[in-house]
Amino acid sequence: MSSARDLSSFASIDPVAATARIAGAVTRTPLLEVDVGDPRVRLRAKLENRQVTGAFKARGAWNNVSQLSGDERARGVVACSSGNHGKALAWAAREAGVAATIVMPQDAYPNKIAACRELGAEVVLSADRQDADRVASELAAEGRVFVHPYDRAGTIEGAGTVGVELLEDWPEVEVVVVPVGGGGLIAGTSLHLRRACGDDVTILGAAPAGAPSLLRGLAAGAPVALEEITTEVQGLCPTASGALNVAVCSQTLDGVVLVEDEEILAAQGHLVRMGEIVEPAGGAAVAVVREGKLPAQLLEGRGLDDPLRVCCVVSGGNPDPAQLSALRDGA
Repeated sequence: MSSARDLSSFASIDPVAATARIAGAVTRTPLLEVDVGDPRVRLRAKLENRQVTGAFKARGAWNNVSQLSGDERARGVVACSSGNHGKALAWAAREAGVAATIVMPQDAYPNKIAACRELGAEVVLSADRQDADRVASELAAEGRVFVHPYDRAGTIEGAGTVGVELLEDWPEVEVVVVPVGGGGLIAGTSLHLRRACGDDVTILGAAPAGAPSLLRGLAAGAPVALEEITTEVQGLCPTASGALNVAVCSQTLDGVVLVEDEEILAAQGHLVRMGEIVEPAGGAAVAVVREGKLPAQLLEGRGLDDPLRVCCVVSGGNPDPAQLSALRDGA
């Protein structure tokens, strides 16, 4: 998080070019008005839960697979994932006629494991997320192309197409809040927003308090491996944010807001009651607004006649069916 922003090191990461590359393959997702009961805020949600494969990950997966060389296509792709990236890569690989291997922690949602297999990928189960990283690296060393879920230029570039669409559809936006796990979505989105808007837009990350990997990485200036992860929000709890992601976000973000699991689940429930199918991670950014965690200075002087224009990215719509059912039953 820097006041003297330098984006020159990331010139090769081009979400605008990626937008043309993925056109027709993925969904251009809509913005939805969300009432959070605060007249000072006009909130719109960017609904990546309605994306192909149910998450923004389809953007980066397609962007990566579509640029494979002939030799790389023959070797196949591999990734480690708790679910959404794996599903997206399995889908993109199937569409391109490329073999895919997805390494997943054994405690991943069963529906996400099944989805990867149904899309034709070979699924390798590992003890936990850290072990999944190790196994995927070994398979890449054998020859498969490692498509990292967040720490890869093509992944960040593809995820950044969210920011391209957002600005095209709502150029007046003042604040953008993005869920944070490994940092692919927020790095790509913030990079495009910063190039297009300079400091005229405030960009915030929304991370589980029980997995503050990006926040710690920004403080250290490099990835920091978490010694303990206490959040139950799958998809936002890698052991560390990526090196490239930390580097980008150090130049683009205005802050990272930590939210508790119960706050994230409450935001998920709010969106579900509106008729959306949203996984817990998808509610993280909305939780920042619902729980009154926007920086106070942003709301000074704002009211019904001049509300703060905020966009939150809803990152995924692949909840565990049992969790979604329990949420609906408790509504």
